Amino acid sequence: MPFVVELYFDAVTEARIREAWAAIDAAGLSASMLEGGYRPHISLGVCERLETDALAAELSGFAQRISRFQVSFPNMGIFSTSEGVVFLGATVTAHFVTLHAAFHDIFKQYAHAQREYYTVGRWVPHVTLAFGLSPDQIAEVVKTCYPLALPRAAEVN
Repeated sequence: MPFVVELYFDAVTEARIREAWAAIDAAGLSASMLEGGYRPHISLGVCERLETDALAAELSGFAQRISRFQVSFPNMGIFSTSEGVVFLGATVTAHFVTLHAAFHDIFKQYAHAQREYYTVGRWVPHVTLAFGLSPDQIAEVVKTCYPLALPRAAEVN
């Protein structure tokens, strides 16, 4: 089971994302996010092995230095991989890139077998709406989510 470090959102944003997950499930398309017990998030880093105690000590100080900030979600997208993922795309700002790079300066010291998609220069910040979808399901998830009141912006806490 991989280790993941995530950013979380304000309560209103979380509720709207959970509503989208519920709509996807109610349409019979995927319960991947609900059944997985996930909390709405943006992943900063993912790895297979992690020196958790050492990282936790450093991340505590790192987190205290980060102010809450706004993130916007201007698009819904898919990854062109076999994982069948539909997501809300987060705008990549200079602040976000700097934060991610500073996080990885710490993370890379303790993370082993990092997943390449989340490393500096390869990271696409996003909120997963569903995964494990077939091509037909991808289209249906987009149709299901398009009319919803998906968050357009959020506060990261």
